[in-house]
Amino acid sequence: MDFNKIPLFSAMSRRMTWLGQRQELLAQNIANADTPGYTAQDLKPQNFSDVLKTSIGAPLQMASTAGGHIGGVKDNGKGRMEKSPDPEKLLSGNAVTLEDQMMKTAQTAMDFQLTTNLYKKHISMIKTALGRGGV
Repeated sequence: MDFNKIPLFSAMSRRMTWLGQRQELLAQNIANADTPGYTAQDLKPQNFSDVLKTSIGAPLQMASTAGGHIGGVKDNGKGRMEKSPDPEKLLSGNAVTLEDQMMKTAQTAMDFQLTTNLYKKHISMIKTALGRGGV
C-alpha cells in the first residue's frame, strides 16, 4: 500500500522533508558562525493552508446542512504580525547568533519528533483497523 497517496501521509512526508532541509540549513549556519560576512539563512515557514490545498487539491468549504447555518468568513490577512529579521552584526560582519540557531534547531527537532510520532500513530491505527494489531 502506498501511503503517500493518502493526503495526511503525503502532508506529513512533505513536512518531514521540509524539517530535514531546515535542519541542514541551521547546521550550516552554526558551522559558519565564525565566517566573516556570513548571514544566517532559514527556510520560509510552511503555511498549513497551502499544504492542505496541495494535499486535497481544492479549497475546503464549510458545509451548511440547514438554512440557518452561518457560512464561513474569509480572513483578509490583516492583523497578522510577522517578525522581521533583525540579526545582530558582529565586528566581522557575521550575522549568526548561536543562541537563535540553537533554539531553532531544538524546535525543528521537536517538530520532527512530533511528526514522526503522528506518522507512527496513524500507521498503528490503520493496522488496528485491518485487524493486525496496533503494535
